[in-house]
Amino acid sequence: MAGGGGLLRNEDGRWKVGFARKIGITSSFLAELWALRDGLSLCVSRNFAAVEVELDAKSIVDAMVNPKYSNILASSLMDDCRNLAKQIPRIRVKHCFREANRCADALARMGGILDDNFTVFESPPVDISSFLHFDCKGLFLSSFCPVSLFSL
Repeated sequence: MAGGGGLLRNEDGRWKVGFARKIGITSSFLAELWALRDGLSLCVSRNFAAVEVELDAKSIVDAMVNPKYSNILASSLMDDCRNLAKQIPRIRVKHCFREANRCADALARMGGILDDNFTVFESPPVDISSFLHFDCKGLFLSSFCPVSLFSL
């Protein structure tokens, strides 16, 4: 079961609004596109004039910055994202690693288990409040496992 989610922050990295969506069975590419569409839609509805979009899906970033990119399975979602992005006067789409944005990752996981199809969080859910501090400060934990080397 796939979920999507994300959050909008102010220029200091502080929480503005978050969201999560229950998507169902789909590919990770389409789940990322749903989350991007939801985030862009919130930006447009709240009249944000400048937005920096950070995605941990490099394939979505590449697709968004390449106007010639097409994908028959994702064309309507991609078109929605591009049309929403055009409504934001200043927008930049860039890649970030998942470890650098644990809040969005946690909201996406939360979306997969929601009872409702789409939920907007005006304040951070308790489950992600610890991640919010780390993300805001630019701190992240590596997903690599430490290995002890020894010789016999």
